[in-house]
Amino acid sequence: MVPTAPEALLAAIRAKDQLAVMRLLDEDPTRAGMRATGGESLVLHAAYVGATDLVPMLLRGRPLDACEAAALGDVTSLRTAVENDDDARVLRSSDGWTPLHLAAFFGRDDAVALLIDHGAPLDAHSTNATRNTPLHAALAGATKASVVRRLILAGAGVEARGAQNVTPLHLAASRGDAALCDLLIARGADPQALMEDGTTPAALAIARGFTELGEHLAMQERVETD
Repeated sequence: MVPTAPEALLAAIRAKDQLAVMRLLDEDPTRAGMRATGGESLVLHAAYVGATDLVPMLLRGRPLDACEAAALGDVTSLRTAVENDDDARVLRSSDGWTPLHLAAFFGRDDAVALLIDHGAPLDAHSTNATRNTPLHAALAGATKASVVRRLILAGAGVEARGAQNVTPLHLAASRGDAALCDLLIARGADPQALMEDGTTPAALAIARGFTELGEHLAMQERVETD
């Protein structure tokens, strides 16, 4: 089992403290291969906390794996990974994501396109508590419209269910994105879809303060009923 990095190193990464990270890695170079508390590599952890400037020193000369390259939007490294190893497109990070989940979450257009072209699974569910598909991840993260559209047009399931029965439409509604809500509905998303607690996309939009969108979605619910 790969050990968890000491809290001092994780704190230095979160603080984007290059000198502290360098010192802690120089003290024990094996720390670069340790994991963050969520199980992800330190490179992925740096991506998660917006400390990408630290990536070169955390890599210590090793190549990025497919998940790391996807999260960072490093298309050159990602192409090398998927073309040299057919299994790279279905690789799982230690915290449960495929490369396509990560590229979608961070809004990496070119990485998403490359992975789709190489047959990355569009409807793979993350093996963590969210049970998200890449489309869920795109909407939960950067919510970049071009990435969401690319996934939908490639055939990603607009009715896929994540944890608590959350659909992509629920997530688009929670972000207040009317255009993406309309696109999802046009592609077959159910405006009456219920989360486990009975919440509809319209109710979720209203709860998040997007009243106009909530009313629009409620109208879509009535259309579906009629």
